[in-house]
Amino acid sequence: MTSARLFIRNDDVWTLDRAFCFFFESAMERGIPVIHAVIPGKMDKGLIRFLCRAKKERPHLLDIVQHGWVHANHSTDDTLKYEFGPSRDHETQQLDIRQGLKKMHQAFGEYFTSAFVPPYHGYDERTLQVLHEEGFEIFSAGTHRVEKAKRLINVPVQVSFTRYEEGKKGIREAKEMLALLARGVNRRALSGVVTHHADFKTAGNRRELTRFFDFIAAMGNKKEWKSLLFSDLGRK
Repeated sequence: MTSARLFIRNDDVWTLDRAFCFFFESAMERGIPVIHAVIPGKMDKGLIRFLCRAKKERPHLLDIVQHGWVHANHSTDDTLKYEFGPSRDHETQQLDIRQGLKKMHQAFGEYFTSAFVPPYHGYDERTLQVLHEEGFEIFSAGTHRVEKAKRLINVPVQVSFTRYEEGKKGIREAKEMLALLARGVNRRALSGVVTHHADFKTAGNRRELTRFFDFIAAMGNKKEWKSLLFSDLGRK
């Protein structure tokens, strides 16, 4: 029997605050691999040291990937957010992505996985062209976009732990997350979950996170679901 495959991607990583540390340790102590999308223009030295040490000691439990440049919103449309998109030409997108890539290489060296996550899941064809030109291997956004990530390994997320309704954010219950994930995990080659550690602000929210992690760990122990990193997918 082949295990269903999934990945967990945690976005907006830039500092060692309480929310990040809780999320990180909750996954780590259960042996659950997590892809951490780091904002290069905001990350601090404490985070860099922490992630480098963790990747060195337990490389199979985390990936470090690039999350845009400074996570700024450049959209001119009030209904849409993006750091990279229609209002930005090829040159300006390339400048920001290149600056971010340089900082990621300087900070993490061999511990950096060649993957790009666009802030707000926003991008256009120029973004994908720049990523190809800069040598990225993997691209991860949402499923609602129509542009195809040509020449990149495209690994979209289908399920978000944070619910967005009428301009408000909320955390899903673990049982809802599992139901959403289970609907597609056996039909897709790879299913993706996106989390934002900063959104788990209350004790109740944190309980739902640990319940979810407990289930993922249990399914992994049974070899029914297999959690992967982007570095497991990259070209050799």
